[in-house]
Amino acid sequence: MTQVLEEFGELIDPKTNRPLTERTIHIANTSNMPVAAREASIYTGITLAEYYRDMGYHTAIMADSTSRWAEALREISGRLEEMPAEEGFPAYLPSRLSEFYERAGYVRTLCGSEGSVTIIGAVSPQGSDFSEPVTQNTKRFVRCFWALDKSLAYARHYPAINWNASYSEYSDDLSDYYNTNIAPDFMQLRQQLSDILGEESKLMEIVKLMGADVLPDDQKILIEAARVVRVGFLQQNAYHADDTFVPLEKQYLMMKLILALYDKARNALSKGVSAAQIIECGWFEKLIKMKYDIPNNRPDMFGEYEKEMTEDFKKLERAVK
Repeated sequence: MTQVLEEFGELIDPKTNRPLTERTIHIANTSNMPVAAREASIYTGITLAEYYRDMGYHTAIMADSTSRWAEALREISGRLEEMPAEEGFPAYLPSRLSEFYERAGYVRTLCGSEGSVTIIGAVSPQGSDFSEPVTQNTKRFVRCFWALDKSLAYARHYPAINWNASYSEYSDDLSDYYNTNIAPDFMQLRQQLSDILGEESKLMEIVKLMGADVLPDDQKILIEAARVVRVGFLQQNAYHADDTFVPLEKQYLMMKLILALYDKARNALSKGVSAAQIIECGWFEKLIKMKYDIPNNRPDMFGEYEKEMTEDFKKLERAVK
């Protein structure tokens, strides 16, 4: 906690250029404090958030972690000699979790202003076991789940969110907004990228057993396209001026260009160009770096990239003929 408090004091809010601590409240209950204090901390945090919400502010509460809170709840329940349920947690664990998460929301206050509470709850299951009660019951009540992956973090892929285990049920609710304000095919492109990553996950099982050389050319191209999505699109550098915050318009153009490359590569394969020639042309590597090479205020450069790409693939196809 000492390290957190020291580092937090040095952070500057990019919107106000003032210390972030001016808009932050820390509630710290360490493991050497009474178990009742650990159990009460989550309620203290949400009550403070509601207090500022009622004043017309938009507040965010980060609970790290609800698993530790549930362990404190289990300990208190054991001391009260209550009937234990799964893994020793009290039978009312699901209702307590639902009561916590349902306190999030957007409201109109009595004075006519608007305020909201956003809850981000961290779950830290022992041994990364997502089938344990706290994780399972949390997933019952929330509609968005980010699964953090240790292997991604060790590979320095940040944010270390596993794209196959994570999900959001808000995509259908937000599709009208994206399709109206960004582009009519925004959600369609998003789904196509997700399908590429899903196919890559299946192919990697074969690659681990037999190596990538046994794959046909179309699957080699798919793996390269998925690498562009993973490294060039999903991976983020929070210390880079352009990659810290990428506007939705640029994200859309990046998705469109990645899928354009994948389509051109498959088309070239059908005309006799080998996967090795397509990979050697350098466009997969170039698109991995486009988030850095194309500034956020230069969307016109995507059109230049696509023209250049089209010319290069025409040259490849002519060389085969």
